[in-house]
Parts: sequence; structure tokens; C-alpha cells
Amino acid sequence: MSDAAPARGAFGASAHPVLWIALLAGFSPTLAEYTRGLGGENPSSPLSTLLAPLLLVLCVWQGRGGVDPPRRSGGLLIGLGLLLELVGIALGVWTVAWLGFPIAALGLALWTGRPSWRVAALTFGLVAVPVTVQAAGSPGPESALLRGACAPWRAVGVAFECTGPVASLGATRLELGPGDLGWTLAWVLAQLGWFRAVYTGAPAAEALRRALAFASATLLLQPVAVGVALGLLAGGFERAARPWLSEGVWLLCSAVIVLWTIRAPRATPPPAASRDRARTPRRDG
Repeated sequence: MSDAAPARGAFGASAHPVLWIALLAGFSPTLAEYTRGLGGENPSSPLSTLLAPLLLVLCVWQGRGGVDPPRRSGGLLIGLGLLLELVGIALGVWTVAWLGFPIAALGLALWTGRPSWRVAALTFGLVAVPVTVQAAGSPGPESALLRGACAPWRAVGVAFECTGPVASLGATRLELGPGDLGWTLAWVLAQLGWFRAVYTGAPAAEALRRALAFASATLLLQPVAVGVALGLLAGGFERAARPWLSEGVWLLCSAVIVLWTIRAPRATPPPAASRDRARTPRRDG
């Protein structure tokens, strides 16, 4: 039997919403934990993870991403996702349990064909970069980033004192932590690159290329963001420096890229006649 199966024959024309509701019900324990972890001083679910469902809803609402033929192999991913949830709950490892949700969502999208798996892949943005990854090598990377951001300000006469990951100017100070290295921004930009490609009708390979290209822009944007935070400190806006680094950078990038994307025309394939002419060998003489 073929891996692809007609959606209507397998589930009926309107069965896929019921399946998605069932999937949400199956992950209700981890969804509840995710909701409890939003906000707070040290949230387990950063606010940046809310971008993923917003991008997904925007794609579905605007009918972007297309519809794929159902593939029964998606059932394997659904099973894997549920297994990760059970293992994560049993071991008390939140990241493992929550990672099961986007895997299962991707599997259900493959299984039903609606929405396209390319749209469902946006749910991976619900999983934040683990704190252990962000803190690797700390405080060395933060100190190096701060030294580079302080240099231009010192060059124009602002007497910042940078000791390790701490910048001080008079009585004001700004301390960089692992969360200020740009991991969140890189993950958000990768999602936005994938979203832009899917929204404009680009294929999966192009979506992956854009996700990687957008994420790599963090190498330039994060030092600039830290430099802006130091500028806020120098300008007497000490209270604005921390929110800018924590949420302001990724929010600004998201707003700009989403507005840029929704104004972009949908990619359209060349007309069939043009393709046929391009494939027809030219005869001389």
C-alpha cells in the first residue's frame, strides 16, 4: 500500500480538526506546564516561544503553505512525540516532554496533509533553547561580547568600565548573562526565515536555507543590540537597557520581518507554456 493516502478516504472531509483537538488533549499535561512557565523572573517558557503559534495561525488564516497529500508515515512521528512526552514526565525533564509536541504535530500534519508539514514545522519554535546550552562556557562568551560592544563607546569618549560580563558607568551597571548571547534571537530569526519562505510559497529547501541565513544574522545583530543597551545606560535610561536585551530585540526583529513578509507577493511557478518552451531543444537550420 502506498505511503500516501487520500485524506477523504482515510478520515473524511472534516476529520482533521478533530484529530488536532485530540492531539492537544493528549499533550494537555505539557501544555499546562508550558502555560505555568510563561512570564516571571526566570520563566521556563520564555515569551519568545509565543511567536511560533502566532506565525502558524497567520499562515493557516491566510491559506499559506498549501495542502500536502496525506502520508501514513506521519503516524510514526505522532507515536514518537507521545513517547517523548511520557518519558519526559516520568523523568521530570520538561524539555524532553515538551519536545514531543512539535514532533507529534509534524507527524499529524504529514498524516492528514492539512496544514502542510512546512507550516506545522513552525511549532518547533515553542521549544526554547535549553538553559544548559545557553550557559555553556559562561561567563567567557558574555565577557567577550561586552568587550566588543564597549569598544566603540570608549572610542567616542564614554568611560565605560567593563569587568568580565559587567559594564559600569558611574553608579549604573549592566550585567550580561547567558540569555544575552543571542541564542533566543537566533532561534527567533530562524523561525522567521522559515515563516517567510513558507508564507511566500517557497519550497522546503529554500525555507531551510532562509532559516539558516536569518539565524546567522545574529552574529551581527546581537553585538549591535548590546551596544544599544550600553547607549541606553549612557543616556540615563538604565531601566530600559535590560528589557531591550531580554525582549525588545527579538520583538523588533519579529515585527519588521512579519510586516515585510505579509506585504510580499506569493511565489508563483512559471506558466506551463514557458516551461515547455524552455524544455524544447532549439533546432538550428
